[in-house]
Amino acid sequence: MNYSVKLSDNFKKEAKKLIKKYPSLKLELAKLFAQLAQNPISGVSLGNSTFIL
Repeated sequence: MNYSVKLSDNFKKEAKKLIKKYPSLKLELAKLFAQLAQNPISGVSLGNSTFIL
């Protein structure tokens, strides 16, 4: 089964601002995406194969 992480435009914009203030956030987000790649169904199910952390 294929999974993908979709980021909203608002998330990207806000993350960019926060990464300037907190440089470690970039690494933390990379770790999160790696974790989701290994276990895509972690988090709370919203139904329709959609999950939120």
